[in-house]
Amino acid sequence: MSRILLVDDSPHAQRMGERILTEEGFEVVTVSNADSALIRLEDVDPDVVLADTVMPGRTGYELCQYLKMSPRHRHVRVILTAGVLEDFDEEQTRRAAADSTLKKPFEATALVAAVKPLAEAAAQDRDLASGARDQGTASAKAPVLPFVAVVDAEQVRAAVTVALDAAMEAMVDEIARRVLTALETSKPVAQAPPAAELPKPTPPAPATPAAAPVAEPVRRVSSLRMRSTSILGLDLEPPAPAPRPADSE
Repeated sequence: MSRILLVDDSPHAQRMGERILTEEGFEVVTVSNADSALIRLEDVDPDVVLADTVMPGRTGYELCQYLKMSPRHRHVRVILTAGVLEDFDEEQTRRAAADSTLKKPFEATALVAAVKPLAEAAAQDRDLASGARDQGTASAKAPVLPFVAVVDAEQVRAAVTVALDAAMEAMVDEIARRVLTALETSKPVAQAPPAAELPKPTPPAPATPAAAPVAEPVRRVSSLRMRSTSILGLDLEPPAPAPRPADSE
């Protein structure tokens, strides 16, 4: 029985897809975002993933890129889905290497026609991978061809972003645990001594009185006697008349 992982933030799309595919004999697991899909990949081990292109957080394009770059999930087929009012980004669809695209709301015939051949192809690839592992010894004797890797910067960036985001929660928990441990083991801050133990303040020294100013002796100055007939001390009395000459006889 093929397993389908349906990734969609719409409860209606989840119910419709699960009902249609279950009636066709598929085992269906539904999640509401790409982060939950990454967590469930190992235990679900799907053959086909239906991923909505527009979701909170990571998009279906990013999830598809991760699956196509993961050797563990090389056999998984990916169908990108979009709402009736949403358009597929052709460039991102090509870059993500999606196996198919499908419009919503799901129509039973179209959904089964898209999923069934991809599920069969994924099952065949899974069987081939299992057979190759069983014949590991014989394969080791065969000449090894050089592996040529085609590096796509966008795909590498998307894979690193997905890996970091998936590990972010564990990193935050570990950092928080270490901070709490450091706070609990740190020495308590020394408290200030009580008021009774504080040194008494030294009273200020008495101020030295200033020396009294030395009084200078006062010289007494006699007042000037002013004549009533003088101005500014000048004698203004008219001079004595000169003696008149004796009358000549």
